[in-house]
Amino acid sequence: MGIRMDRAPGEMSLTDLVSCCVDEMNKYRNKEASNDRYGLEIFRRAVVLRDDGAWTFLQRQFGENVRVWFGRHPSRDVALRYDSEQSYIDEAFRRFWLAVSDQQLTFTTLASALSYLHLCLNCAIMDTLRAFSRPREEPIADYGQSNKEELLVEDSYQENELWEVIEGLLSGEKEKRVAYLHFHCNLKPREIIRYCPGEFSSEGEIYRLKRNIMERVLRNVDKIRWRLSGDDK
Repeated sequence: MGIRMDRAPGEMSLTDLVSCCVDEMNKYRNKEASNDRYGLEIFRRAVVLRDDGAWTFLQRQFGENVRVWFGRHPSRDVALRYDSEQSYIDEAFRRFWLAVSDQQLTFTTLASALSYLHLCLNCAIMDTLRAFSRPREEPIADYGQSNKEELLVEDSYQENELWEVIEGLLSGEKEKRVAYLHFHCNLKPREIIRYCPGEFSSEGEIYRLKRNIMERVLRNVDKIRWRLSGDDK
């Protein structure tokens, strides 16, 4: 007996939902009319209801999407020096689950959910590269080390502290969100709109928030310099 397609997704068993979702995704890939509601219900059960079976399906079904995104990432080769491809894929799903759970995000299309998963992968890669770009300890000085090299070491130590200081100057949640995505994750306004559907009205809003952030930073240049100098007595 076939699956009753007239039932609401919320009333269907996970097995039937998975079957319908796979069918609809095959239609989408064949450029046929398709419906997102089965996939969205699986996302809801996985993240909101914390259904292990639904989450396992999502990782299995969309893990290949994340693998393809990772393969196309411009920093892929560098990222692989520090961790495996599967580790980045697992971290993308972990960040997605935490972010959607903590912020109680809801998606209206399957594409928007996958875009957010893509964002989580990008952030996982960028955070790893930043972490390994900072030396864990001061190198032993030798006679061949120039002043310029010493300054570069100091700058790399202060990079993360600078971000923390700037974040502390921001008051609104949207400003902090744009500051993190644009300045910390290196995403352009159009990418932020694509990866975070529904969070911002337009690229214009993001540009306005960026201007506000930069104006606040410029007004507090002396304070930032003072904080980074360590002279907080």
